[in-house]
Amino acid sequence: MNTTEDLKIADIAMLAAEQGMSIQDVIAMPEQDGWIYHGIEPRDGLSMVCSVFTTSMYKAAGLFDDIEINATEFQPRDATDLAFFQKNPVRPQACIDADPDEAYCQLLGNYRIHLTNVGTVEPYAHMNERCGSNWPSYARDENC
Repeated sequence: MNTTEDLKIADIAMLAAEQGMSIQDVIAMPEQDGWIYHGIEPRDGLSMVCSVFTTSMYKAAGLFDDIEINATEFQPRDATDLAFFQKNPVRPQACIDADPDEAYCQLLGNYRIHLTNVGTVEPYAHMNERCGSNWPSYARDENC
């Protein structure tokens, strides 16, 4: 696809139509890790929210081996569901003291994150690139 720098959404829709794509097709395209965004500083550069940064670190550390994935397609849940983590870890006493009711260790913070599928998903090529999710539950299709 041609560059979309400085184009408005209507211009992007026209470029997409020239290639037989709808704007919905464009929006559904998997985001690529190397895409650089331009706009108002300091928001220029790579797009990395917390789960993308974490998954990029997993990728840089070689945890995905040679599996092709785009970290930008990972949500927080995706980053913790990976089979990189133990399903039933033995928690140190400090974790039990900090939060006796959680299965995982969270030592700090005013809010608790309830992780339900930790360590259950083996990484696979192009993971999460075709998986939609909708607020507020962010439920995923069965094959995602």
